Amino acid sequence: MRVRFLQFGDLHMDAPFTSLSDMEGKPSQRRLDLKKALERLVDLAIGENVDLVLVCGDLYEHGYIGKSTIHYICGQFARLGDTPVLIIPGNHDPKLPGSYYSEHLWPPNVRILGSSDVFEHDRTGTRVCGGPDGGVADPSRINILMHHGTPDMPFDPNAFQPISGSDVAKKGFDYCALGHFHSRITAGGAKGIFYNAGSPEPLGFDEPGDHGAFITEIVKEPGGKGSVRAEFISVCARRYAELSVDVSGCLNSGQAADIVAAEICRTGSTSDLFRVTLTGYLPPGVQIDAEEMADRLKDLAFYLKITDMTNPDYDLDAISREKGLRGLFTRKMLERASAAGDDEAALVMKALYYGLEAIDEGKVCI
Repeated sequence: MRVRFLQFGDLHMDAPFTSLSDMEGKPSQRRLDLKKALERLVDLAIGENVDLVLVCGDLYEHGYIGKSTIHYICGQFARLGDTPVLIIPGNHDPKLPGSYYSEHLWPPNVRILGSSDVFEHDRTGTRVCGGPDGGVADPSRINILMHHGTPDMPFDPNAFQPISGSDVAKKGFDYCALGHFHSRITAGGAKGIFYNAGSPEPLGFDEPGDHGAFITEIVKEPGGKGSVRAEFISVCARRYAELSVDVSGCLNSGQAADIVAAEICRTGSTSDLFRVTLTGYLPPGVQIDAEEMADRLKDLAFYLKITDMTNPDYDLDAISREKGLRGLFTRKMLERASAAGDDEAALVMKALYYGLEAIDEGKVCI
């Protein structure tokens, strides 16, 4: 027996992308990126001649999805012809009364599986359970469990639909196709049968790197153990990256922008999203204009946010030993910073630098 399938989940169609709302047009472009990602996924399934497509939850955002997008999704899945598309609802696209999973007419090759539903694919000898309530596996078949939830982790009361790899293996499953977490899991869990492709298109800065889907092949002799080969294939149009860039010694925003530009070009492409933190020490009195830098570099990235965390290049230890107001002020502020928590200490140090600038320059540039 042999089965070959495409596995993905957590596409979150029509997600609002509120974190990008400060830049006009970016949220709508990202929603279009999700549609194009689905098109690439279907192209991949057709090109790889898969037997099944498994969608492991959170296909769309229940609170934001529009009917036109549902029609788009159905149109893409219909391109697969007779190839079955098996979907399990997630926490962002639950099957509720009045939901599109409950009321919409999906293409004939699409099945919405509940947690106790079972789909039999006779041509490949494959049995797919829509959740852990589907009972024990059939040893004469390839057994796949689909689940949207939390795998083999310390389960706290807030864990969403926790599942144990050991329990799944005891039931005889050869493979568990997971969704919910947006990071990739390959041969994970206590028994090495958990596979989660993550989100096909990243949704935020907590999802760096490549994103895509699995093309998985399982080969099994009746009564034996399934042999799994899962290949990850990137399909994302954009990537998120957080950069910390040391701009020590720069005398103006232009010099700092040149350093950041080189790091952006080294790390990604103009289609990517970057959040850059400037670090290091600048000559006293030198100010970096993060907005000016972002404007200079806007053509290097789809989205760019720059935060200035640089500090003036003062020898605080030497200054604290000085006599007079400058030394006294520095000693007192350092004592206060050392007794404070991390957040308060950062504010105290910022106040210290501003104070030293005011003492030395007679003014403060904020």
